[in-house]
Amino acid sequence: MENLADKLNREPPEVLRSIKLISGIAEELGYPVYAVGGFVRDIILGVEDFDLDVVVEGDGINLTRELSRRLKVGWTAHIRFKTATIHIPGEVRIKLDVATARREIYDLPAALPKVNFGSIKDDLKRRDFTINAMALDISRDSFGELVDFFDGRKDLRDKVLRVMHDLSFIDDPTRILRAVRFEQRFDFYIEPRTLKLLKESLSKGMLEKVHNHRLRDELILILKEPDPVKSLRRINKLRGFKFIHPSLAVDEKTFALLKRVDELYQWFAGNFVHKHKHKVERWLLYLIVLLENLSMVKLKRTLQSFAFHKKDIQKVISFKKDTAKVVSKLKKEIPISGIHKILFPLSYEVVLLMLLKSGDGRVKRKIQNFLRVYSGIQIHLRGDELKELGLRPGPDFKLILKELLDAKLDGKFSTREEELLYLKNEILPDSAAIPAFRQESKKP
Repeated sequence: MENLADKLNREPPEVLRSIKLISGIAEELGYPVYAVGGFVRDIILGVEDFDLDVVVEGDGINLTRELSRRLKVGWTAHIRFKTATIHIPGEVRIKLDVATARREIYDLPAALPKVNFGSIKDDLKRRDFTINAMALDISRDSFGELVDFFDGRKDLRDKVLRVMHDLSFIDDPTRILRAVRFEQRFDFYIEPRTLKLLKESLSKGMLEKVHNHRLRDELILILKEPDPVKSLRRINKLRGFKFIHPSLAVDEKTFALLKRVDELYQWFAGNFVHKHKHKVERWLLYLIVLLENLSMVKLKRTLQSFAFHKKDIQKVISFKKDTAKVVSKLKKEIPISGIHKILFPLSYEVVLLMLLKSGDGRVKRKIQNFLRVYSGIQIHLRGDELKELGLRPGPDFKLILKELLDAKLDGKFSTREEELLYLKNEILPDSAAIPAFRQESKKP
């Protein structure tokens, strides 16, 4: 029996401490305890993983409750599935999923399973692929012993992706997308029998039977891969995009654009990521391009049916709706404040894709300058300071601050002192400022 204690002991200190703590609590409770799934796979592959999955032959919820008490942190129980989740604090935040060893029964294809207590072998047997059906015993007396009933270690060595049983893709069709993701991430190949079962499941429309929110989550995981284009190409070759929308057409033009998205993101991340408050979601860039060919009506319905977050829906729609209008405006001769007014309300995802799609050099330069310089320009004065200056709070505040920013963007001042003078001499005479302050501002 292979022992991987040396590999476990080389895990980051936060991970190893967590494993030892869980092991100690399980021993006190009399539970055999195992690290399982992707965590074990990644240890063998030498891949860093801070998502720790643990299975106990006992009460997983009870173990998590005790762990939570000792760490003094909150946790979440999923009673139906006999699982619990806890985030272990530290320099590295560890997400820990604890499960009671269980068997699963699927009454209907693509339905959620019924769960019963089982052994570690039962628990591993219910998993998606052999490479994810291994466990490491983390009990003190057998620490690091590999539990491998289904030859996952051999498949991992041979770079083979193999389902656990013939009904795997019927029971849970999201495994189709997972198979593609693992195949492309690890440069594995789906063995012939598994590929045949996958294609049969696709041809029966099994993906369309899955709740859309589960498909959404799997799609986002694909789009978050280091190279999602490989997976998207594979899905397209398998004619698997029908699960998103029956009329979705993805062609070589789409893939060429997707490759450029990655280059654009790397450019932005390398040059501007620390200059901007808002994080750019790379996966959303890919999603926008992927769905670009859908009509506005189909796009809205698709996004809503998959229950994407409202703010993400708004970004996708904004790109579809606003790009042509924005580009047309940017072709005109307008001051920097005008460029800022057009681009600033848009998300960075939308702005970046407008940069990618624009074929006009003048428009590109304006967008690049906005990203490099103008989006980060701020005025010194704030609303509280305006009140200290004697101005009445109200709608004028926002207008005054906006006028100051426009003036700064257009190069009318740069320092705080110049900003204050501009406020007193150029803005306040025509504002609703209190008379006393207006008079004070005009004194030499």
